[in-house]
Amino acid sequence: MPRRQPLKPKRSLIPWIFVGGMGVVIVVNSILIYYAMHSWTGIVTAKPYERGIEYNKVLEAQAQQDALGWVFDADIEPAADSAKGTGVLTVRITDRDGAVLDGMALTGRLVRPIDIMPDVPLTFTASGNGRYTATVALPKHGQWDLKLKAEKGPHWYHLTRRLFVK
Repeated sequence: MPRRQPLKPKRSLIPWIFVGGMGVVIVVNSILIYYAMHSWTGIVTAKPYERGIEYNKVLEAQAQQDALGWVFDADIEPAADSAKGTGVLTVRITDRDGAVLDGMALTGRLVRPIDIMPDVPLTFTASGNGRYTATVALPKHGQWDLKLKAEKGPHWYHLTRRLFVK
């Protein structure tokens, strides 16, 4: 009877596939860690700890604003006879019963929420019937945040409103 040759052990690719897969995982995780460490920090305020401690003051200020019952309506329209990018921002202020509020002092700015651009300061003039207008020259169309402070005597109101400029 002829003698059989001993079987040669087959080389398996499974351990190498496992090592290669783990290598891919390590490389991808390393890339993600790098971008996480070198991108936006997530901090939106300069002193988040102090702001957190004073959060009750923020809630109290909001309650005082809510007690005033002032209602704001803001809209921006392109100026009819002016250059491209220029518009008129109109803010109308009423109390909770719908009576107009005249004699207010308004200060504000427009902030671009999706780009890093300089803020656009606003100078308001009273137009009567609770309306206040400001002429603005915006460098881009699209989304802008109106940051507004309205004062009348000892009372004040902070407002942030998203506007879309066409």
